[in-house]
Amino acid sequence: MLNFMVQLIIWILCIYGLFSVIQDCVKFNLYKKIEENIKFVMTVKNAEDGIEEYIRELTYSRNFYHNLVVVDMESTDDTLKILHRLEKEVFNMKVLEKEEGKKYLQDMVK
Repeated sequence: MLNFMVQLIIWILCIYGLFSVIQDCVKFNLYKKIEENIKFVMTVKNAEDGIEEYIRELTYSRNFYHNLVVVDMESTDDTLKILHRLEKEVFNMKVLEKEEGKKYLQDMVK
């Protein structure tokens, strides 16, 4: 009986993992279909304490498929370092420094 329960739990976890992988693939395919001009722009300065948690919550939420553009406004702490690390992990995120961000926003408005 114990062997059956262990096998049942393992199968349930395997099926749950398979559904999670399928869900992630569907999310990625949906993201590809969204137009490039839908963007969420955020400016930050000296936000190393909470920026990683905030971006992870935002980008891993169920319905966030927008392109995230984060403009660092000359932070003096490790905010920019954290953002560049996150940029490698989050597929729809772009990090710009202050001058790049200004140009980017001006081009978007035109």
